[in-house]
Amino acid sequence: MKELLKNLSELDAPTGDEAQVASFLENEFKENGFEVKRDLIGNVIARKGKGRKVMIAAHMDEVALAITSITKDGLLHFAKVGGIYDAVLANTRVKVHADNGTIPGVVGIKPPHMMKEEELKKVIEHEHLLIDIGAQSKEEAEKLGVKTGTLVNYDSKFSEAAGERVIGKALDNRAGCAILAQIAREIGEPNCELILVGTVREETGLFGAMTSTYGIEPDFAIAVDTTIASGGPEVPEDKVPIKMNGGPAVTIMEGSGRGYIASKKLIDWIEEVAKEHKISIQREVVEGGATDASRMQYSKIGVLTASIGVPTRYLHSPSELLDMRDLVAAKDLVKYLANEFKNYK
Repeated sequence: MKELLKNLSELDAPTGDEAQVASFLENEFKENGFEVKRDLIGNVIARKGKGRKVMIAAHMDEVALAITSITKDGLLHFAKVGGIYDAVLANTRVKVHADNGTIPGVVGIKPPHMMKEEELKKVIEHEHLLIDIGAQSKEEAEKLGVKTGTLVNYDSKFSEAAGERVIGKALDNRAGCAILAQIAREIGEPNCELILVGTVREETGLFGAMTSTYGIEPDFAIAVDTTIASGGPEVPEDKVPIKMNGGPAVTIMEGSGRGYIASKKLIDWIEEVAKEHKISIQREVVEGGATDASRMQYSKIGVLTASIGVPTRYLHSPSELLDMRDLVAAKDLVKYLANEFKNYK
């Protein structure tokens, strides 16, 4: 799965333009015997098999920036698209998806040599940052195809770290997309009507999950995403108990209960399936943030929904980090849940 994750990580799918990842998944699904369509807003929906309808969803988009204006000197003002901490942006390399092709750029700040002592201690707000693509005038930037609304994302290569850990951009949620693709490769004839969905616009409101679930009306839905892992700076295990190489996280509650809240009966069944297949899992309550599960569960009259997370550090940055053993275990768990749902009562 490492090569699969690498290929997906290095594609670009800023929220609102998920076409690269959508095409990748569509090809994977078709090659493995799924009937595939894209809906009006860009969700990729793949179906295979007969029986109870099991929907597995992973969002395709990544946090991004959007150009708001161009200065007379050719520098680009931008808005944030999704949850990005301003400190991550300073001097970060980016890709600007202009009409005439992708342009490399950097989110520029003034050099520390010019900063006053108090400035050096502060995070520079994104309103005071500008993207530099090398253009020397507004006219030159416009000739390159840059305009208001042009989308931008991190420019970051996938790397292998120590042990089984990897680093890359958009592992949130190309990890989930890799799980969809690998399940499509492995599933054969599923014991259900299996519906794999690459969703759009999760980072700004879980919108693709909302519309696709409404149309599919699944008997069981699973959202596969990343989740915060402990062990990084100021992320102690007593505050965030989800460990890397501890197995996938099974979410009990998202957004402090303002979103997804799991069925106890369903969680008990997931734990039984995991135990039967010797998969280590971790239980979690998410205080801030939500996944597609928080939309899927409340579609129409309500949907039986699970939320499965791959532990990941440094989320929404150009350099997210996860352990491949957690990714593979999450894939296995989700595949078993789909195939064994026919026995759920």
